[in-house]
Amino acid sequence: MADLDSTLYISDLNQAWVALGIGLVYVIYYITFVVKKPLIICGNPRLRDFIDTNLPVLNEDYWPLFWCLNGKFQTLLKGVTNKTVRISVNWTYRRDVLVTPDGGEICLDWVDNDKKSLHLRDERPTVIIVPGLSGSSGEVYAIHMVELVQKLGYRSVVFNNRGLGGCRLKTPRTFCPKNTEDFRTVVQHIRKDYPNAPLFALGASAGGLNLFHYLADYGKDCQLNGAMIVSVLYEMFASTKNLETFPNVLLFNQTLIRDLHYDMLLPNQDILRTHKNLDVNSILQARTVRQFHTRLIVPTFGYKDWKQYYRDCNLTGLMHKIKIPTLFMNAADDPFTPLSSIPIEEMRKEENVILVLTSHGGHCGFMEGVLPTQSGYMCKVFSQYVNAIFKNDEQNNRVNEFER
Repeated sequence: MADLDSTLYISDLNQAWVALGIGLVYVIYYITFVVKKPLIICGNPRLRDFIDTNLPVLNEDYWPLFWCLNGKFQTLLKGVTNKTVRISVNWTYRRDVLVTPDGGEICLDWVDNDKKSLHLRDERPTVIIVPGLSGSSGEVYAIHMVELVQKLGYRSVVFNNRGLGGCRLKTPRTFCPKNTEDFRTVVQHIRKDYPNAPLFALGASAGGLNLFHYLADYGKDCQLNGAMIVSVLYEMFASTKNLETFPNVLLFNQTLIRDLHYDMLLPNQDILRTHKNLDVNSILQARTVRQFHTRLIVPTFGYKDWKQYYRDCNLTGLMHKIKIPTLFMNAADDPFTPLSSIPIEEMRKEENVILVLTSHGGHCGFMEGVLPTQSGYMCKVFSQYVNAIFKNDEQNNRVNEFER
C-alpha cells in the first residue's frame, strides 16, 4: 500500500513539474515574442514629435490579454463583453433626439459633465463617439470611452445611428458608412448648441469608416479639431473576402447579422417595408454581411450592386483629403482588416495621418493584462490623444490672444 501511495505521489509531482514547465515556456514566449511596442507610421516630423511627446503609452510595450492572444479570439471575447458585461458608472445619459432633414431620427446620448469639468459649458471640449455597425451607447467600449472623457473634464456625446440604441426608424433609410449627411447634421447641431466648444471625434469599425468619409468630404471645413479611427476597414473587397473564409464566416459574419437582426431589422421591419425597393423578407434571410449590404444598403442608397458600393467605401487613395490630425489604430491580426489591405505607404506620405499598428488586438479588442473587462490599450491611447489635441488647442488659442 505504501508503495502505491509513493507511486501516486511521484506521478502527481511529475505532472506538476510538467505543468510548471509548460507554463514557464508560455511566459517566456509571451514576453519574448508577444509583448511589443506598437509600430508608429507618421510622415510629418512635427506631428510625430507631438505624438511622441504627448502619448507616452505609445513608447511603452503593449501587453495583450495574457490568456487570449489570437486576434479572432480577442474579437469574439470583446463582442461577448460588449453585450453582456455591465459597468457601474456615476452618470446617466441625457438623450437628445435629432430630426434629420428627410424626417429621420438620430439619438444622441450626452454626458455633459457639469460637475467635474473646469470648462464653461459653452466652451467645454466635446468628444463625439461613433460606434460600429450594430453598436450603440450601451456598448462596453463606448461606456469606457465616455468614462475616460468624463475623468478628463470634457463632454461626450454618443452618436447612435438610425434604428439603433433604442431609437426607432422613422423612415426606411438606415445607416451607410459612405453617406456623411447624418454626420454633418450631428456636427452642425452640436456647433449650434456649443459654438465655442472644440470638437473631437472617435469612430470604431463602421463608425470609423463613416468618420473617415466625413473628414474626406469636408476637409478643413469638417469643424473638428482632431479624430481617432479604430479598426477601420480600408479595402472592403479584401475585408469581405477575409470574412467569408472559414472559420471567419461562422465566427463573425453570422454574429454580426444576428446582432443586426435583433437590434435594428426586427424592431423596424414595418417601416422598412414601406420602401418600394426593399424585400424585407429577403433581408431577414441574409446570412453574411455582403448579403445584408446587397439587400438593404445597395437599394436604399441607390447603388447598382454591392461592388459599386464597396468601391465607393474604400479608403485607399483618399488619405490626402484628411486635413486635421487623425490617428488610425489597427491590429495586425484583425480578422476584419487584413494587414495587406492597410495602405501603410500611402499613410506614411500624408502630413495629418498617424497609424498605430499593434501586433495583437483583433478587431476593436486591444484587451490587455489578465481581465477582459478592463478598459484596455485602445482606451489608454484614446485618453492621451484626445487630451493632447484639446490641450494643444487651448495653447494655440492663448498664443493667438496674446498676439492680438
